[in-house]
Amino acid sequence: MRAAACWIAVLACAAVPALAEAVKDLPRPTDYVSDIAHVMSDSTKAQLNRLCGEVDHEAHAQIAVVIVNSLDGESVEQYAVELEDAWKVGPKGTDRGVIVLLAVKDRKRFIGTGYGLEGILPDGKVGDIGRQMVPLLRNNDFDGAVTLAVDEISQII
Repeated sequence: MRAAACWIAVLACAAVPALAEAVKDLPRPTDYVSDIAHVMSDSTKAQLNRLCGEVDHEAHAQIAVVIVNSLDGESVEQYAVELEDAWKVGPKGTDRGVIVLLAVKDRKRFIGTGYGLEGILPDGKVGDIGRQMVPLLRNNDFDGAVTLAVDEISQII
């Protein structure tokens, strides 16, 4: 009887969507890479934070990488808009920011650019970058996928 009660409790907890992260509940970023899902290596995060810092200081544009477990039922596009509204990616008054968003459990990705970068990073170009990420993401190579995206975006900026 006790074992059955334990299994019922385990199954009930498993049914709760505990991995969803609403934008309002996300911790404020402390660097350019916010790996809330904990799927990237520390060395890759450090390397990407350095590269994003260089872009920020040299080109006055910010690249924010955000990896969550789930989009909390939102579309990936809407989640990115809410994230941009909450975090204000890009130097103040320039709208020169890019968000690279991955939702691991939802298997969604999105690259959103601010108006100040749309001329050099139009939808077609960021779509190409996103499609290049897909084989790596299918293999759960988050380090490789994010590095590819940030490298391509930083070279363009």
